Amino acid sequence: MIAKFRKKKKRSFGRNIFFSVLFGVLLLLVIGFLFVTNWKIKQRRAELAARTAALRQEIAILEQKNQEIKDRISQIEEGEYLEKVARDQLGLKAPGEEVVVVQKEEEEEKEVEEKEKTWWEKFKSIWTRD
Repeated sequence: MIAKFRKKKKRSFGRNIFFSVLFGVLLLLVIGFLFVTNWKIKQRRAELAARTAALRQEIAILEQKNQEIKDRISQIEEGEYLEKVARDQLGLKAPGEEVVVVQKEEEEEKEVEEKEKTWWEKFKSIWTRD
């Protein structure tokens, strides 16, 4: 009877070692899995932080452009700006105003014409003066 008890104890001791090793291996696998998962999450977080920073910078630029456009709209809505554009670009005048046109003098026109001539025209004009 004592011999049977010892055999059972040896078998249960072997089983205990087997299950202890199996439990240790499974525990190491779970810890490894958690470590790899945590590392991937940190990488993803860094990528998202960089993307967030880039988008915030883009938002700041777009807000600045939006403010500039709003300023231009308020400037256009004012009568002074429209009047200035009408005078400068369209050549219009306000009621009761006189338009004065200043013409260039003839000498200035000749200088401009001389500058606009090509080298061949200048050469011909030198020989045809005689």
